[in-house]
Amino acid sequence: MLLYRGDEFDSNFYYHSGVDIDHSFLLLGNDGKEKTLLTSVMNERIAKANFRGKVITYKNALEALTTFIYGRKVKKINKKRKGGFDGSAMNASMAHRLGKICKLTDESVKLMEMRSKKDENEINKTKKAVKLTKEIFDSLDFKKAKTELGVEKQIRIATIEMGLEQAFDPIVATDKNTSYPHYRAQNKKLGKLILIDYGVRWDHYCSDLTHCFILDKDKKKLGQYENLQNICYEIVDSLPDLPTGKDVAQLANQLIAKAKFPKMIHSIGHGVGLDIHEFPRLGMKSDDRITSGNILAIEPAFYLKQYGMRFEETVVVRKGKAQVF
Repeated sequence: MLLYRGDEFDSNFYYHSGVDIDHSFLLLGNDGKEKTLLTSVMNERIAKANFRGKVITYKNALEALTTFIYGRKVKKINKKRKGGFDGSAMNASMAHRLGKICKLTDESVKLMEMRSKKDENEINKTKKAVKLTKEIFDSLDFKKAKTELGVEKQIRIATIEMGLEQAFDPIVATDKNTSYPHYRAQNKKLGKLILIDYGVRWDHYCSDLTHCFILDKDKKKLGQYENLQNICYEIVDSLPDLPTGKDVAQLANQLIAKAKFPKMIHSIGHGVGLDIHEFPRLGMKSDDRITSGNILAIEPAFYLKQYGMRFEETVVVRKGKAQVF
């Protein structure tokens, strides 16, 4: 397996290498235990200090890779060597160049499956990310913010002041704008209903939360939001008994219909980890297994012409039960 970390953080590279060093290649043996890191000479010191495995430095990456793969310098490459790569992350230019050295097979699905089951260390990092995101939510001052962009600014500043990274750009919407799931904040004056969807990274692991704030305490909206919360928690309680992502989606559809909400226009959730969207997938076409160690975002929602609501929690499945962080 050949993984590459270019200019940006790469989840599979980090997961298997334990380091985040730019412009580096990670070569995994067939058993997954033998690991070799090829990195530029300017990264040699940090690589040798932090990477557990063999470190090779290069001035010309493709020449160094060719020599390593074939065990010697070669004048003509016959591509007898085969290897897997992450087709979901590696750019086409790099894949094309590497394809001249050996025959590559896209192993992106396998790599995602390998990361879907989290250990206790990963669970604790996600739990911390959720806790910090909720602290940011609690710190918001809507009177001072005044507009959607004002709330977004507060979120971004709080994230920086806490020494964190965003897991994704915040979604801040008010009143009618809450009808659009992936709305981008504008200079719109805050109304009586505010929806915020946000998450941060703690040591690279993501959180994903959506909360609604009903400022005028409208009884109808409060009742609808309470129903969404109850749907979320009922799904969470049922997760250990739901074998696949399809089963989760079916239960969600039943509960949404029972509450007399419109049919959801997005999935009921997704896996969360080093990426904000991971396996297992939760949809009517998903046969992904729900197993102990999965971390999921569960997000029941409804969207009307006048407004929409979504309630989302980050959840871990383990030891025969599911728990909201």
